[in-house]
Amino acid sequence: MKFPKEVATQSKAEPAADSEPTFPDDMGKADLRAAITEYQEWCADHYDELEIDLDGIPVEVSTQMKRTAGKVAHVKHTGEIKYIRYAFKAYQKWGWKQFSETIRHELIHVHTVQNYRQGGHGYRFKALVEPLETTRHCESFAVEDAKYILYCSECDTDVAHRYKRSKTVTEPERYRSKCCNAPLRVETNR
Repeated sequence: MKFPKEVATQSKAEPAADSEPTFPDDMGKADLRAAITEYQEWCADHYDELEIDLDGIPVEVSTQMKRTAGKVAHVKHTGEIKYIRYAFKAYQKWGWKQFSETIRHELIHVHTVQNYRQGGHGYRFKALVEPLETTRHCESFAVEDAKYILYCSECDTDVAHRYKRSKTVTEPERYRSKCCNAPLRVETNR
């Protein structure tokens, strides 16, 4: 499934049509949504590795997302994308340059879903990480919003952050830290 690339014409008076668009680090939600949409289209046109069709896929910017910087919602095994959602807090913390890596990351998901009907970070996803100059996983951006912090009971290293109750939070002694192989302890972060 290969989609035709548009042929760009260049004028000496205008900047090159191929130059990657950049955006400010202080946009509001509406401007960020428009910037994401423009940047996604640019990526689709300029990264030959991406064979994607973005027509009709809504772009959302969420103030609620805390654990993931982006999400491609799709109907399993169909290739249908319902929407692409991005975390406003990630953009606010990182700025445009780092946030654009998240956009490219999510476009890899669009590619694997549309072409192979697979989500996740499997071998097809991994094969596109380097060519698209992005990462397989994003760093945390809303750690201060975590309700619980897990520590190593031996050396007090901050091991993990949790945003809701889970087995790790309710029964931390059942789990071990990687640093000392000691049981975990939990503290409320409020």
